[in-house]
Amino acid sequence: MDYLTKMKEDLDQLVSGLDACYDKIKLYGDFKKTQKNKVLKPVQEVEKSSRYIVEGFVGLFYDTEKGPVLAEIFQATDLAFDVNSYLKEKKTDQYIQCLSDVVYFELSKESEQLLLQRFPELQQLTIKANQRMSKRLILRNRIKRMEKEDAYREFLDYMPGIEEHLSQAKIASYFSCSPRTIRMIQHKIKN
Repeated sequence: MDYLTKMKEDLDQLVSGLDACYDKIKLYGDFKKTQKNKVLKPVQEVEKSSRYIVEGFVGLFYDTEKGPVLAEIFQATDLAFDVNSYLKEKKTDQYIQCLSDVVYFELSKESEQLLLQRFPELQQLTIKANQRMSKRLILRNRIKRMEKEDAYREFLDYMPGIEEHLSQAKIASYFSCSPRTIRMIQHKIKN
């Protein structure tokens, strides 16, 4: 199955009847493959694109004195971008980095605006995709606030395969706890 078909099958669940629009969308953006650890949006740069994740995991990080903190994780069918930078067109201290090998469709903000001007029927898709993104963010934040062992189990169910791509330190930063806590939870789950 090609990547455009995969994307279409997912987005058709949000708004159906846009078959002809996907060929137009493809003209405004690019499917890209990239490897684990590649930075897609560096620190102190303005976010100029959004990325629809087709395969893999992407993280939103910020640096602290104690090291990088994994603030958000995006997986297949998520939109990955630094929202604050994108909306306000300002530099932020956040960066986006691939947590695994990734395939994504990248659409610049400028291209998105042109696309919506020329094909207003896509506005409903944009609204539905943003609503889905908000619901998923709320769910991920709810999981992070759970008791750590329950949160970790729920996290693994919600993002199958993620544990293969993250160190204990990154998982700990995501849950705002120590790597030791994560080791204990992993050991308990294993046994």
